[in-house]
Amino acid sequence: MSMTLSPSIRPAIGRYSVVLSASLCALTLTSCVSNVSSQVKESSKDQSGKFDGTWLAEVQKSAGRQPMPGNWIANCDGSPWNFTLRVADGAAKNNLRGSREKAFVSSTGDFRFDIPVKSVAKEAAGSDRSLSLAKQTMIVYGNLEKGKGRFTNAVAEFGNNGCTAIIEFSRTGG
Repeated sequence: MSMTLSPSIRPAIGRYSVVLSASLCALTLTSCVSNVSSQVKESSKDQSGKFDGTWLAEVQKSAGRQPMPGNWIANCDGSPWNFTLRVADGAAKNNLRGSREKAFVSSTGDFRFDIPVKSVAKEAAGSDRSLSLAKQTMIVYGNLEKGKGRFTNAVAEFGNNGCTAIIEFSRTGG
């Protein structure tokens, strides 16, 4: 999922519609997805094996332009795409960009990956060149029991906001 950032040049009335749109978008996107705000500790991982197996993660189509803090707009590739999770003994691994990250799955199905990204978000023409946009993270979290989650291509400079999409999880093998 690639991203460019550009300033939102709108009159004051337009700012209110952006805030309202962002609020409605956030409400719509988060209503079915529980937020896993931190990684599950190894001591809290599921030991029953009920989540062990291979899971298909289907990243849903998302908005191509997503509001960011400070009147910025993220221009996102909102195309749907897939990846897999493999869970064994309560530990999940994924196939995202050669990631070697591991996340633990709780007994209720919660998990979270924070995967550092080496590439950086690009600034669109006419944007503020003082932004470094050097620290990006792929944040993937969800709940396997509920089959829902979220993917965010997060930019630290924007409070880890970025291009985001809902994920639907389904078990494909044991």
